[in-house]
Amino acid sequence: MMPLWVGPVARYMATGLVTTLALAAVSIAVSVVLGTLLGALLVLPSRAVRLAVRCYVEIWRGLPIIVTLFFIFFVLPVIGLRFDTFVAAAIGLCLWGSANVAEVVRGAVQSVPHGQADAAAALGFPWGRRMRHVVFPQAVRRALPPLVGLVVNLTQQTSLATVIGVLDLLQASQRSIERLTLSTGATHAIPILGAVLVVYFVICLPLTFLSRRLERSLQRA
Repeated sequence: MMPLWVGPVARYMATGLVTTLALAAVSIAVSVVLGTLLGALLVLPSRAVRLAVRCYVEIWRGLPIIVTLFFIFFVLPVIGLRFDTFVAAAIGLCLWGSANVAEVVRGAVQSVPHGQADAAAALGFPWGRRMRHVVFPQAVRRALPPLVGLVVNLTQQTSLATVIGVLDLLQASQRSIERLTLSTGATHAIPILGAVLVVYFVICLPLTFLSRRLERSLQRA
């Protein structure tokens, strides 16, 4: 027979899982869109634009995500910028994610053999059309494997949102353990945290396999 504590804890953790999935979805969507745009700017002929974007990328890639989260949630209110926990976590994850996506896109574009763009230039294609019709279509295939891996990483990093109080899956599990400890004297930490491990494993494992499969497909191409 199932212990009485399992049902309430499972429902509470399901609420946290919804928050985790929502945070991951928002962070991934914004990071991919913004990062792709920034990555395209990193290969523009304009040195000033490249330098500005490079500063953004290096700052947010270089800072640990947890430091960024603390800065957004605890420091920005000093100057009047206040965000709730979910928004603060999403902003921090999007800053880190978009910076990493930008670097992936830049690397993918620059990995396309220069002869492709040179041939298009010889045919009279201006720079914009060379990028749009020749370079970027090839770069997309090269960028997919690392992008999928980055999506896995970003999903895992959502667990850091618990440090600023987001009621995600990990926070829900921690609160459940604390409540059970106070009410029954037993933590039940092993099954609860084991369930958290299984959920993250089920979410991330298929994406990891997809990333590896894309890498193998690219190597055979």
